[in-house]
Amino acid sequence: MDAMPESGTATDGILLTESRTTRTCSSTSQDIAASGGKSRKDTTAKRKSVKSHSNKKKRKKEIPRYRLSANVKEDHGKPLYAVQFNPFYENMTKPRSVFATAGSNRITVYECKPDGGLDVLQAYIDPNQEELYYTCAWSQDPDTKDPILAAGGKHGVIRILRPASYSFEKSLIGHGQAINELRFHITDPNLLLSISGDHALRLWNLKTGVCVVIFGGEKGHRDEVLSADFNLDGTKIVSCGIDHSLKIWDLNKANIKDAIKSSYSHNPKSKTPFKVLVEHFPIFSTCAVHRNYVDCVRWLGDLVLSKSTDNQIVCWKPGGPARMDLNEKRSSYLGDTVTILQRFEFSHCDIWYLRFCMDRSYNVLAVGNQEGKVFLWDLKSQRVARNSRITIESRKCKTPVRQIAMNKDASVIVYVCDDGTVWRWDKYGSVLFGGASSATDPEKHSGDASDDD
Repeated sequence: MDAMPESGTATDGILLTESRTTRTCSSTSQDIAASGGKSRKDTTAKRKSVKSHSNKKKRKKEIPRYRLSANVKEDHGKPLYAVQFNPFYENMTKPRSVFATAGSNRITVYECKPDGGLDVLQAYIDPNQEELYYTCAWSQDPDTKDPILAAGGKHGVIRILRPASYSFEKSLIGHGQAINELRFHITDPNLLLSISGDHALRLWNLKTGVCVVIFGGEKGHRDEVLSADFNLDGTKIVSCGIDHSLKIWDLNKANIKDAIKSSYSHNPKSKTPFKVLVEHFPIFSTCAVHRNYVDCVRWLGDLVLSKSTDNQIVCWKPGGPARMDLNEKRSSYLGDTVTILQRFEFSHCDIWYLRFCMDRSYNVLAVGNQEGKVFLWDLKSQRVARNSRITIESRKCKTPVRQIAMNKDASVIVYVCDDGTVWRWDKYGSVLFGGASSATDPEKHSGDASDDD
C-alpha cells in the first residue's frame, strides 16, 4: 500500500458495468477448513485419558466448518485492499448476499449465488488511472431505500456511488492525503466517517454533501489514522493509527450534536460555506495497548478490539489501575490506563494493513495473515482464545489476506488478497473443540489437520 498520495483535484466518476459469471470451484481435501490447536491424535488421546479417570461427562461445543466454494481473480491483477457485504440486502424480503471489493482504480460488486459461485454485477472505474482504492462502505438512502456505496483511496477523494441506478452521485473533497477507511454511522445512514493519512478523521453529511466535523489537531493523532469505528448506539468513535495510539471521541458533546443538526439545514447551492467544527480533544487516549502501528479497531459492546503488527488482536476496556513502576515521562506518553482482557494470538501477521472483522451478531472474529491463512474464533466460547480457534486455508492462496467480510450469520466468508483474488468459503457443518468430527458433517474431514501456527 502506498502511504503517501498525490495531490490534485478530483474529476467526476465514470461508471462501467460488466456482465460475467465466475466459475464455481469444487472443494478438495486441501481446501477444507482445518481445526485449530494441537494435532487430533494428541487431543483425542488426552480426552480418552481424562474419561478413563472420571465419570463426569464434559459437553463439547461445536464451531463451524467451512468449504471453499469459489475463487476469482480480478483482471487488473493488483492488490485488493477491502471487501464489504451490503447488510441492507440481507434484511430484504428475499435476502441477497451482495458485497463489494476495492482495489486498483476499481470498485467491483459481486453477488453470492446459491450454488456456491460468484456473479459480477457491476464495476466502477475511476477516471484517474493513478487512483488506488483502499476502502469501501455501504449505506442506504433513508428515503428511497436504495443502496449507497462509498469508496476512497490514495488521492484522498471519496466517491459516492448509486448501484441501483448504475450511477455516480458526487465526490467529497477535503482530505489532504489518502483515505484509509470509511465507516457509516450506525443509526444515521447519511453520516459518513472518513479516516485519513492527513492525521484526521472527518464526519460528512451525504444529504447536503458538507463536512460536519474534523477530529484532530491539538490532542489528535500525530501520524496517519488507519482505522475507526462507531459504537453500537453511535455516540462514540474509537480511532487508531501509525502513532501507536487509540483515541475515543464523544459525539454526544453539545457542539457536535448542534453541528450535525445544522448540517441538515445547509443549502448545498448556497455561496456561504458550511462552518466546519474542529474537535481537538478526545475523551480518552492511550498508547498502552500496542507498541507498533495499530491498523484496525472495532467496538465489541463497551469493549474494544484492536490489532497491531505483533500477531495478536487485543480485547481491552478503558480504565484500570495506574502503573506505579513507570516514571512521569513514560506514564505521560502512554496516556490513559487500560485493562487488557484477552489476547487472540495467531502467526505470520507482522505487516500492516491486514484488517480483522466480526459478523453482525458478534459471534465470530476473523483475521487473515500474510501467508493466505484465515483464523476464526468463536467469541461466545467461555474459553475463547484457547479452545475456539480454527483455520481456513487453500494451498492455492499464499499471498496476504488484506480484509475479510462475513454475511449476517457468518455462513459465508469472503476475503481478498494481494494478488487480486477473491475467495468464498461456505459453512457446511461443525467441528468439536479438540478436532473430532461432528455427526452433522456431510462428509468425513479429509484435509490435513493443521496447526494454526
